[in-house]
Amino acid sequence: MNSGVKRTMKIIISAVLAVVLLGGCQTATNREVGEQKVLTVDEVRRLFVGNTVESYNLNTSFTSFTYYHPNGQAIQERLWVRRIGTWSIRDDGKICLAFGKRKAKCRHLVIEDGRYFKILPDEKEETTKIVRYRYFAKGNALAKR
Repeated sequence: MNSGVKRTMKIIISAVLAVVLLGGCQTATNREVGEQKVLTVDEVRRLFVGNTVESYNLNTSFTSFTYYHPNGQAIQERLWVRRIGTWSIRDDGKICLAFGKRKAKCRHLVIEDGRYFKILPDEKEETTKIVRYRYFAKGNALAKR
């Protein structure tokens, strides 16, 4: 296969994967933040509830794998350490996550160029990407480890 055909196949596969992950939902209902689209509560639920998610912290360069149990428990492996916490999704679509004695931090998620990010808004109504979600897998992939 030549490089043009390979590139086209990658684009098609990426598009199909995005449709499957979002369950065919329309992004036109999302609020815009620059070129980013803020995910709705239903989109966040489809991505996280009952799934294992690989995330990459853009500040620390740490990769984490977290299972988001439907009962609100979060099981995470980071730096070869497993920790248990809680998680929830607010009505405005923000995902909240807490481990240990720390208070839950709630943040919006956005999609930009087919990639998912957790964002931190600042006082000027601008956003900073703090986490990139790289992979979503059905079920508890951490149970097999």
